Amino acid sequence: MARSLHAQRGAAIVTALLVVTLASIVVSGLFWREHVSVRSVENRLALAQSRWIERAALDWAKVILRADLRSGPVDHLGEPWAVPVLDTRMDETVTAGAKLDEGARNAVLAGQIQDAQARFNLASLAGANGVASEAHVKALRKLLSLLGRPESAADLIRDRVLQSTPRTVEGRVVPAARPPMTRIADLLDIPGMDPAIVAALEPHAIVLPRPTGVNVNTASPEVLAAVIEPIELSAARRFVSRRERTFYRTLDQAGNEFGGTSTTLNPALLTVGSSFFLVTGVIRYDRVESQTETLLERMSDRVEVVWQLRL
Repeated sequence: MARSLHAQRGAAIVTALLVVTLASIVVSGLFWREHVSVRSVENRLALAQSRWIERAALDWAKVILRADLRSGPVDHLGEPWAVPVLDTRMDETVTAGAKLDEGARNAVLAGQIQDAQARFNLASLAGANGVASEAHVKALRKLLSLLGRPESAADLIRDRVLQSTPRTVEGRVVPAARPPMTRIADLLDIPGMDPAIVAALEPHAIVLPRPTGVNVNTASPEVLAAVIEPIELSAARRFVSRRERTFYRTLDQAGNEFGGTSTTLNPALLTVGSSFFLVTGVIRYDRVESQTETLLERMSDRVEVVWQLRL
């Protein structure tokens, strides 16, 4: 009897331990779910706040570009819009009243406005009525050669641009055979296109909504040497070096700076002002880091977003 009673007491203790263990597991699971839910809410709040900061930064870029237009149609790298914003900590005013406590990471914004017309615009390859612009095709071939890539890729790119350009036949608009490109990475859908060519073009070329000229005040030496037929890359580099101390209000004025001789700059290829700008930015708020790239078009009375990409 005593042995049976002892066994029952042992079983009761084991049962109690199992119940306590099970209860602990259930309670721990509830606490963990609560912790995950709280973290999820905090992350959504931080993401929402970062989106508001992003909108505020974009509005600031629009104001800067509109103010710049009032100073004249010439755009150069000495203007306020070209000054990058380094890592800047924001206070609660900028974060819409969200408290930046000691435990959270600082709300930090960094960004830059870049002249999109400092790059060679692939949309300019399409001339009037679906016919290629030979001057731009020739410039693209030279650019590829300067970048150490085969010039034959220019023909593939030209055909891709023409396929995405509507044509007018006998007074009737024929829609494009392929969707328009928006980014250089879209070139990868061309059969036979080498990704190395796309990577080489990325810093020097862009796809804008319509044909544009290259801004002689902001373009890289490679792009200038490509679009200005008589000059070599070395002359373009010397021009860019001199341009660091000044800017050019007309193409004729800029043409006098190449190698000490007057060079005629083609207004169909070049310009001294810009309408399209790239805004790149990084926002770090609490546990959220957001990187964006936005293309803006500046018109006479407003600045509009063409597209925005979150990286």
